[in-house]
Amino acid sequence: MFDNALDYCQSLPAVTTEKKWDNELRFFVGEKLFCMISLDPPHRISFKCTPNQYHQLIAKRGIVPAPYLARYHWVQLQQEDIMPGPELEHFLHDAYDLILGTLPPYEQEAIEKLRKLNA
Repeated sequence: MFDNALDYCQSLPAVTTEKKWDNELRFFVGEKLFCMISLDPPHRISFKCTPNQYHQLIAKRGIVPAPYLARYHWVQLQQEDIMPGPELEHFLHDAYDLILGTLPPYEQEAIEKLRKLNA
């Protein structure tokens, strides 16, 4: 699942990555963060979600408020097998769309054009 999450995030249009000192790979769209994946086991995955999703997710075993980002409705999966792959991809796509929606209109339009070209 770790490799699938990495591949999925990198497949989204206009996504850039940055590796930080804590050995996390961070995924951005339009210079805004939407997901982080630790490269060291256990592979923790953190992502942005809606307030409703946030409360539903942290009620599940193995999913906690993301350190430093919980107030912005970020969750962290404590290990990679907490959630089935298709469900995780759904949440990662939602995180991407949430952040995409906060970008200026001209950036959103450019990314939507990329999305249509890649479809």
